[in-house]
Amino acid sequence: MVRNAVEGDFQAISDLALNCSPMITERNSIYHIFTKFFQNTVFIAEIEDEKQIKRAIGFLIGFISQKNKEDAYIHLLCVHPSCRGMGLATDLIKNFLKVVIEMGCKRVYLITKPVNKTAIDFYTRMGFKKNYGYKTDTIDGEELVKDYNGKGEHMIVFQKFLSD
Repeated sequence: MVRNAVEGDFQAISDLALNCSPMITERNSIYHIFTKFFQNTVFIAEIEDEKQIKRAIGFLIGFISQKNKEDAYIHLLCVHPSCRGMGLATDLIKNFLKVVIEMGCKRVYLITKPVNKTAIDFYTRMGFKKNYGYKTDTIDGEELVKDYNGKGEHMIVFQKFLSD
């Protein structure tokens, strides 16, 4: 089941994030801020065990730009390693895209590290374009934006154009 996150989900998201290397792990306060103030664009995937206890197995944290309401950004996407390959990441992205399209967004951005080949392949299959409009360099065979997040912090910048 995929649903919008609520404020109380921040700890479950924080705990789950520890299993999503090489994704960055944020401080708990960051997850709390997103689940409190950006609930429309934060999603959590859950499963229910035999005792009917729900457990978080995935999340997507995103937001809409305050500067340009036509732009949205996916900050973090995580699916527990034991649950990958079940379509959860796709479901999380589809939920996010549906909401931001309804809110008038025309583009979605995200970044990932060049070493995260699984994420690069996934986002490409989802229709995101690599480094659109950015000057790129090739390092270790990967086309990327050099020093995107600071010196030595090379990233692949993805952009997806949303249909009207």
